[in-house]
Amino acid sequence: MVFLEGRGVIVALDTWDLELIEKIVGATSNIDGVAGYKIGLMASLTHGLKKTVKTIRRITSKPIIYDHQKAMTDTPHIGEGFARIMRVSGVDAAIGFPHSGPRVLISWVEALRRECVLPIIGGEMTHDGFLRSEGGYICDDAPLSIYMASSDLGVEHYVLPASKIARALKYAEIISARVNNPVFLLPGVGLDGEIDPLLSQMISSYRNVHLILGRALMRRDLSRDHVERIIRRLGLR
Repeated sequence: MVFLEGRGVIVALDTWDLELIEKIVGATSNIDGVAGYKIGLMASLTHGLKKTVKTIRRITSKPIIYDHQKAMTDTPHIGEGFARIMRVSGVDAAIGFPHSGPRVLISWVEALRRECVLPIIGGEMTHDGFLRSEGGYICDDAPLSIYMASSDLGVEHYVLPASKIARALKYAEIISARVNNPVFLLPGVGLDGEIDPLLSQMISSYRNVHLILGRALMRRDLSRDHVERIIRRLGLR
């Protein structure tokens, strides 16, 4: 069975507030279309990753993804310790952006697999000023190199930037030619105004697409109806 098969929403729990995390998970865990949860460094550094995972696990068995924001930017040997922490803490998968080079990509992916933690690989981030052509530090061809090298390792799960949807579509096309039945996770979805038709194209073109939503859902008055409206509006159900 494919991990995160189909289409849905991954709820990004980007907050240090454990009580708010409980409220959000409790309000969304039984909604068809909510596929899982992503936790980041704010909660894990405030409360510990293991405690944060246990808080979520008391409510739901849906997948938990850890995003260190951004892992895989250190040296190759650090991956072994990182992967062990992932396993001990009980996460199902971990996101990495291996901008430190191919040796880091290989060693960290292999380390996660040894610990039975699924690697999810990103290459391009969502904000402007990331690539060199935008005034950033990262070469414009680096993200594609990362995605292609990851596909050579048999990686099946990828983070693509919804805020740069034309490039995300290009990456998805190339990855899909190299990987059977890939899974795409897209942060940076804009919910103000009309939904970008290219995003709708992305959702309809691939079997396994999940949109990562954080700020739109991180509210104490979050209701089931609000979440279901967003899911329908995005064409995920």
